[in-house]
Amino acid sequence: MTAKSLRLIAVVLLSLAPATVVAIDAGPANDGPTMSENEGDGPTVSVRERARRKRASKLAEAARKGEAELRKSVRVFQQRYLLKGGRVEILAGGGSVFGDPLTHHCAADAGLLYHVNEEWSVGIDGVKYFGERKESFLNVQSDFGLFPERSLLQASVFAQTQYSPIFGKFASFALAVIQVDSYLIAGLGGVRTTLGDAIKPAALVGFGTRLHILRWLTLSFEVRDALMMETFRDDNQVLLQHLSAGVRLGFWVPPTFQYRYQR
Repeated sequence: MTAKSLRLIAVVLLSLAPATVVAIDAGPANDGPTMSENEGDGPTVSVRERARRKRASKLAEAARKGEAELRKSVRVFQQRYLLKGGRVEILAGGGSVFGDPLTHHCAADAGLLYHVNEEWSVGIDGVKYFGERKESFLNVQSDFGLFPERSLLQASVFAQTQYSPIFGKFASFALAVIQVDSYLIAGLGGVRTTLGDAIKPAALVGFGTRLHILRWLTLSFEVRDALMMETFRDDNQVLLQHLSAGVRLGFWVPPTFQYRYQR
């Protein structure tokens, strides 16, 4: 058999055999490796996917650390429920004078306060007293035959200033949050008594607590001490101390306000 015949037989045999195609995936150009590996018993994860997850985990951890540092460095102050600066408070109330064993006084008062800022305020206050003798006063007369001089309060007027160094708020039975501030009182004025028609100079000291029930309404509890010199018979001057406690309602003018910096 010649060489030509052999080549012819080889061509025929190759033409009758099934064709096999081998494809090689070159993958996207410049997009990293395309190898895959099996992690445990889970699905096959590409190297690119593992790198992406690792980067995402690092970013999440950095975000958590950054938020923690931000919380430490930032302090948030909530705006006050009520602002006093530049507003007028009209006051009305009453109270009782205690500490005198022989007489008793009830009082009705009214006042006006101008709040210069959130801490300081100035104003004027007037009080009308309703005094009477106690039973002990009559017992002194009947038991010992003595007739003590009476010095019943009639009225007083004081120019005063208030300083509020303490303020805060509390929840009222989970119904509302009430703002409160405590203040000191100091003033000068005059007192009129039943011993003579002259006005006696007097000084006023005290303290109080103010509850801001509404944006236009307050409720105050105060303790005051009025000091004055009283002249009895034979020009005998005695320093008298009138300690009183009372409750007052305050009405704001204007009744509303606006924050300088909105929420």
